[in-house]
Parts: sequence; structure tokens; C-alpha cells
Amino acid sequence: MSAMQQPGAVAQYARNDGDQQKKRNRREGGPITSQLGGPVNYAFFSVWLALGFSGWIIACAGLSALQRYENHSGISVLGGAGWAVKSNYPALDSGRVFRLDWFDLFLNFITLMLIVVALFTKVVHQTRIVIVGWLAAATVQAILSADRFYNYSHWHLSPSLYASGRATFSGFLIMATSNFCLMYHIGIVPPPPPRQPTKEQQTA
Repeated sequence: MSAMQQPGAVAQYARNDGDQQKKRNRREGGPITSQLGGPVNYAFFSVWLALGFSGWIIACAGLSALQRYENHSGISVLGGAGWAVKSNYPALDSGRVFRLDWFDLFLNFITLMLIVVALFTKVVHQTRIVIVGWLAAATVQAILSADRFYNYSHWHLSPSLYASGRATFSGFLIMATSNFCLMYHIGIVPPPPPRQPTKEQQTA
């Protein structure tokens, strides 16, 4: 009887061991902090990520104020005297003058959200090259918008408009700086460890 039960017990043990190995493979990313080289690097990474979102909020608030002012005044299209021309903007109508900056703003937001999703799904190892690519593109766009709003913030039309321009410039500058630091932290993440085969795969 025991001899007949032994193969079944061995098979059950093999299945249990295989299940445990599969669970270990699913957890191979380890804790979220281990994906970035430990708690210290994770703390720095979290600070830069938080600054990136803070910069986005500042830029969004400033750009929204500028868009509202532009929609009511149309001051950007006053020919060569308009602030758009003096700030390296094309002489577009009010509804389109900030279209590139809105694109830059939401490109940075999507990039930051991709990083958050990668962290909590523990796939930073596997997606680090993709994330660095997104960060590089978002950083370039943030720098372009920061430069344009830096020029604009020196073009005094009204105190409120000047303040909104400075706020938007600061937001894009913060995002560009945080993106650089995030690229560094993501860039030093090691490649994913090789997946260990289960005993079923080894004996197959």
C-alpha cells in the first residue's frame, strides 16, 4: 500500500515545490525598494519623483492662468509687438499659441505615471530602457518650454501675467531637473535576474 502511495506523494511534493518556485519567480523583483538598489536610493528616487509631480502642478497652474488670459485678450497676435514673437513663439491665434506647451506638460505627466506604474508592478528591471527613453523625450520638451517661458517672463505686460509666466517657467524647470535625476537612478538599475526554472522544467 505504501509502495503504491509513494509515487502519488512524490508527484504531490513535486507539484507543491513547483508552485513555490513559481511564486518565488513572481516575487523576484522583491520589495519595491530593492528595484532601485535599496532604501537609500529609493528615498532619493522618491524625492525626485515627488518634485517632478510638484513641478507639473506648478506648470499646469501657471499655464492655465496664461491660457485664460490669452483667450480673453488675444494679446499674443499683435504682430511684431506681441509677446509671442518676442518669446520665440509663432504668431498663432489665441487657441493655438500654447499647444506645444500643453503637449509638453502632459507628456511629462504620462512619463511620471509610467514610472509609478512600473514601480508598483515591480517591472522597473524589465522596462528601464523604455522609461529612460520616455524621460529623455520629456526632458527635452520640458527644457524647450522652460526656455520659452523664461523669455516670456521678462516681457512685462501686467504683474499677474508676469507672475504666471514665472510660475510656468519654474514648473517646467523643476520637471526637467527631476527628469535628469530620475534618468540617473533608472539608468543604474541592474538588468533583471535570470528566471530560475522549476523542478518540473528541469526534469522535463
